[in-house]
Amino acid sequence: MAGPEIARLVESVSEDELRRWVERLSFLRHGQLNPTALEEAGRIVEERLAELGLRPERQAFGYRGRAFFNVVAELPGREAGLPPFLAGAHYDAAWGSPGADDNASAVAAMLVAAGALAGAALAGHVPRRTIRFAGFSIEEPQDERDRRCRHGSRHFARLAFRGWERYAGVFILESVGYADHTPGSQHVPLNLPLRVPDTGTFLGVVGNRRAKKMMALLDRAAGEYAPDLEVVSHRFPLAGWLVPATRMSDHAPFWDRGYPAAMLTDTAFLRNPNYHRPSDRPETLDYAFMANVTRALTAALAEG
Repeated sequence: MAGPEIARLVESVSEDELRRWVERLSFLRHGQLNPTALEEAGRIVEERLAELGLRPERQAFGYRGRAFFNVVAELPGREAGLPPFLAGAHYDAAWGSPGADDNASAVAAMLVAAGALAGAALAGHVPRRTIRFAGFSIEEPQDERDRRCRHGSRHFARLAFRGWERYAGVFILESVGYADHTPGSQHVPLNLPLRVPDTGTFLGVVGNRRAKKMMALLDRAAGEYAPDLEVVSHRFPLAGWLVPATRMSDHAPFWDRGYPAAMLTDTAFLRNPNYHRPSDRPETLDYAFMANVTRALTAALAEG
């Protein structure tokens, strides 16, 4: 897709649409405590992808006697032989939290990006690579014994690995709606091998060594099509095990299977005081920041 077409594509990303999706998805939806509500959240994702003509499918799996499902759909690219991109986000929330930032913001960004790309494809501007979209279930810990969590993405990555599926890049959206312009609002985990701003207004991009090309693509796309978005990127060796805080989302199962994968995040609890709390509500988010994240992702997917 050429530059002018991508520019028109990112212009279609609106703060109002992101806000509407965040508001629609912000309700209690924990796998063990609110299973019916969680299923409804999955249906919302499924129905929106179907409205876009992407033919979503449920990828079922079980956990402790209950049935859950990921939602997977794809937008075919022009060159079928190329490894596709994957853009994913978990649609569950922590217990007791409506989960506006974690993770309705990310699901909203994924759905809006999917809508923009599907609309461009209908107009004849088809991306070069096939793009798959995935809504993952039960990323959050289900109880105090659930140390591994990320069950939906682990199931997805395991099936992909066993099926010899390749990916040019796996973009995982994790809490992408919160920004704080107060100096000192950004905290940094111990042993992080890079310096970051002390103001919580940047997008963190956390990848493995194999994610070099996809992260460079995202950096370029952000610079050109979302110039107000500051991006701080870093690649970690050994699947992030030297800095465990880097593994706390759905990219980790893809790292463990050797896929090039990166998490796009506002850094969650390192910035957002509402993390995993009842106060994680739509009115606390920064929709201009979220729109820029969505534009950068959309442009990267279109350009790759």
